[in-house]
Amino acid sequence: MSEGLERTTGAAAAERRQKLDLRAAFDAAFVMIEPFFDPQQGWAGQSLELLAYRLLRDNFPKLSSEEVHTLVVAAHRLYIERHPDHSSHLPRPSELRRVDL
Repeated sequence: MSEGLERTTGAAAAERRQKLDLRAAFDAAFVMIEPFFDPQQGWAGQSLELLAYRLLRDNFPKLSSEEVHTLVVAAHRLYIERHPDHSSHLPRPSELRRVDL
């Protein structure tokens, strides 16, 4: 019975995955823009997420502005999870505004 359950669960997980190209781009995107969330890299205590949008648009020209925003928000969330002691200067991911470049 567990074998059948595993097959069903695996099929359901595969079906809910969407935008595989966006998922594939995330690791490279995070490495590129992680420094923009670092408080040591900020400008007058402000994060540089606007530059993150620009960098991703330049490096992933096929992505829509919505997809770039999704990458920035996901990277922002991951940065906060990985660096909770160094992220109090950042707005919450839900507060990030969409930037069209």
